[in-house]
Amino acid sequence: MKAAETQASKDSKKRRTGFVAVLGQTNVGKSTFLNSAMGQKLLITSNKPQTTRNRIRCVLTTDTAQIVFVDTPGLHKPGDALSRHILREAKRGLRGMDLLVYMVEPWGAVPKLDQLVFDEWEDLDVPIILLVNKIDSVKANEVAETLIAYEKTGLFAELIPVSAMKYQGLDDVVETISKYLSPGLTLFPDEQKSDQTEDFLIGELIREKIFRLTHREVPYSTAVRLKWLSQRDDGIVEIKAEIVVERESQKGILIGKGGKMIKKIGSLARTDIENLLGQRVFLETIVKVRANWTHDSDQIQQLTQSTR
Repeated sequence: MKAAETQASKDSKKRRTGFVAVLGQTNVGKSTFLNSAMGQKLLITSNKPQTTRNRIRCVLTTDTAQIVFVDTPGLHKPGDALSRHILREAKRGLRGMDLLVYMVEPWGAVPKLDQLVFDEWEDLDVPIILLVNKIDSVKANEVAETLIAYEKTGLFAELIPVSAMKYQGLDDVVETISKYLSPGLTLFPDEQKSDQTEDFLIGELIREKIFRLTHREVPYSTAVRLKWLSQRDDGIVEIKAEIVVERESQKGILIGKGGKMIKKIGSLARTDIENLLGQRVFLETIVKVRANWTHDSDQIQQLTQSTR
């Protein structure tokens, strides 16, 4: 990180800059919004809640602004130690922010969980923009009712309807965010898109496929760690990844009959990893068991860190 910041200071230019936290309940589309805004897949997505575990910074640089988006895990009622860790990560995402973006769906009203969050924000001295996502999948009156309901809270400086999946309204969001940021030197080189290592992003792409292909407790009991990453003389990048689960039965599900499931996970992940790296990839995955790791704070920290 220090090396990146040093290089950024050399290459920095005057633009509107700042840190923008993206918050909201689980599965409202925060990661999809950021991937669409960035024009590149940096964050994993799935139709299951609580997919995101870490705060991830995505750096969007335009001719006039550099917006450092901080993606946060979805807000939810905590259960086990891992879900409490995820909720703490989301709350930590508010520290040092210049602007908050809160994302909701066209519910037509303010849900109880959102209201509980807003009650904690009454004295918050940071502008908040509301994004009503998924407007392409509902009737117009549901969007209007949602905008009216959230406007009545008096918390929001701007309220913008969008469809992250369909790229509707995203240019308006970026332009609106930029006007709330202050002019200053950019913090990252123009070409940098994330503050996370390639190791971490690759591990997340593998974990995404596990979320998409497995069910019940399996994806929530899984962590991914890269054991090595190296480039061969022929240009192919060799990657060995370790998938950690809690029980032998989960290991069996991930491997699948005749190894079919682990092959499918690896094949789908390899395609996204090649798009991320811009190079051909040879991916090897192994599955190991660490009993009850999601209930052990030390193991949670170890298995959710971004380095090998």
